[in-house]
Amino acid sequence: MSSYVFLTEVADFPQAQVVKSFLVAQGFHPRLRDEQTRAVAPHLEQFLGKLIIDIPEEEFLQASQTLEELQDSHRLKVAGQEEEELAKDQALSESQAMAKQCLVNAVLGCVLIPVVCNLYSMLLGFRVLGKEMPLSRLSRTRLVMAFFFNCAGFYIWLTFGGRILRNMFM
Repeated sequence: MSSYVFLTEVADFPQAQVVKSFLVAQGFHPRLRDEQTRAVAPHLEQFLGKLIIDIPEEEFLQASQTLEELQDSHRLKVAGQEEEELAKDQALSESQAMAKQCLVNAVLGCVLIPVVCNLYSMLLGFRVLGKEMPLSRLSRTRLVMAFFFNCAGFYIWLTFGGRILRNMFM
């Protein structure tokens, strides 16, 4: 019988079972130190510390390479997920900035530059709706406020705009 050498250590019994099962599926012959003690008396696990996985000496190099490849592939998956989340966060902040610009243009449409700013505000609002579904609370609030300012702007300028302009220039 060959001698066993240290391969890795894991935090808890379920994780050790997963690693051991993976190694057995790859054709290795691992063993867990104190496996019987932990299986019979799981309440002693906190006193026994981390679980150590041993492997026959002749299988050590191949088993360690297999575990490293598994960890590297896991890191790649995690890095890909982080990049995806970063892209989502960036898209969210862009659409929220667009919603803010929509609100600013709606207010400008009420106060300074009639109709043109309101139309541009509406265009930005539709772009936000197309980009961000479901809407975040911040974007939804800004779009609702922009909607009310656009309504007020259109009402004021299309109803009283002619009189306001005539009075200004006469």
